[in-house]
Amino acid sequence: MGVHDSSDGPLVVRLCGQPSFFQRQAPYYAYIRLVPKLQLGKVNCTRSSAPLESWSFAGNGVPKLELGNEKHITSERNTMPRTIGLLLLVISLALPAFADEGLSLRDALNRAVAQNPLMAEARLGVDAGSEGITGSRGKHWPKLSLNLDYYQRQDPVPYIPAQSATTPARFSDDYASLGLLLALPLYQGGQTVTGVQLSTVRRDLQRLSLSQTRNELIANTVNSYNKRLQLQSLKIASDATLQALETQLKNARLLFDVGRIARVDLLKVEVQLANERQRALSFDEAIAATDATLRFLMGEDPAPGGEQLRLSDSLRMPDEAATAEARAVTPWSARPEYQAAVLGVKESELSRRLTFGRFLPAVNALAGYMDQYGFTPSHGEANWYLGLQATVPLFDRSLYADFRRDTILKEKSATRQKAVEQQLRLDLTVADASIRESANRVKTARQAIEQAHESFRIEQEKYGAGAGTMSDLLLAQSADMTAEANLSQAVFDYNAARVAWHKANGTLEEYLK
Repeated sequence: MGVHDSSDGPLVVRLCGQPSFFQRQAPYYAYIRLVPKLQLGKVNCTRSSAPLESWSFAGNGVPKLELGNEKHITSERNTMPRTIGLLLLVISLALPAFADEGLSLRDALNRAVAQNPLMAEARLGVDAGSEGITGSRGKHWPKLSLNLDYYQRQDPVPYIPAQSATTPARFSDDYASLGLLLALPLYQGGQTVTGVQLSTVRRDLQRLSLSQTRNELIANTVNSYNKRLQLQSLKIASDATLQALETQLKNARLLFDVGRIARVDLLKVEVQLANERQRALSFDEAIAATDATLRFLMGEDPAPGGEQLRLSDSLRMPDEAATAEARAVTPWSARPEYQAAVLGVKESELSRRLTFGRFLPAVNALAGYMDQYGFTPSHGEANWYLGLQATVPLFDRSLYADFRRDTILKEKSATRQKAVEQQLRLDLTVADASIRESANRVKTARQAIEQAHESFRIEQEKYGAGAGTMSDLLLAQSADMTAEANLSQAVFDYNAARVAWHKANGTLEEYLK
């Protein structure tokens, strides 16, 4: 704002220049405002800055400070301390950005894979499956047990049978026995071997579940990180728009005070400012929710009240083309979802065979040593024995029902395998189409935002020259903000489509490289 004091003539207030709007090409940590100049007195509109320094803009919109020659430095106003202070302020604002790089996408993914409880749960499932294999193999080994029996009967019974005509049986109504029993399984109808195979398949299914959990975690973390970047860029643009609207409201009030605009134009600016404040609040809530989601995915406490995450990456279009990605399709055999479906069929078949083995005879070899004691009258005797035990199931209603159930589950698993294969093909087709569609949307949005910027600039100049209306200016400003939001959403959708394509293609591990 330029101010010039003049003592001759009546005091007049005049506006010249353009209204204040933010420079949209400036970096997010610094916003440049083009402030309208006020002139007091009977003088011409001139630049309000001192001859010592002036602001200009580079091609990327970054402000540059240009210093004048030595005679300006030695002027009577001597603004060198103010220049040095301004430079120190700019440096102090830029240093924190270099000192704290923030959280990168790779760091977020590494934290998620290492700390998320879902990954820990899946790893424990793999460990449990490995122990299941050990337990199934243990059924091949002999079983040793200690047996202790005690009986008290109404009438005495021969707890020790007669050994010969000269060695009678021993009778007692109160007796006990203590012995060791060794049982060696010889044949179990194939249940032992089938049990080991079934445990191995289930352990492999747990490993595939771990891979699927890892892929889901990577996909959700990448999408949440990119969403947070999108909201951050929208919030920055919203804050800049708020600053511009607040300055515009001040200018509109000045124009209203001098009778240059109607009150309805002032109300339009106030309404636009209120709407933008509500929009900024919605961004704050969305950023807080996305931060909580990202913390949860990284295995941290998602409770509110924590420090806001600082992200170091930026949301951008990847370098590789979508058409090049669609050429390297991973075979079905390498996909964890497809492998899990195939193993599901195998698991159902093994479960069916295990149930069928229960219809077959079971043969065990037995060996034991037993001490027997009678209390009334008192007598004790020890015996050892060897033998074979064969068990033949004649009728068990539940076995037939279990066998029919396993047969149905096998057919169900085979049907699921076909469904999974078709679903994977559909996912690849949809993801490839989404990549192409979102890439085209990005191109269209970039063209639209250039047109919106140009339209907004023209309306600013028209309004500054008195040829435009407040309604047209606000509409152009709103269209400009909408174009920025559409571009941001299109870039986010493209990155989300890439994540979906990598997930369908089984190549999400590339995000960790």
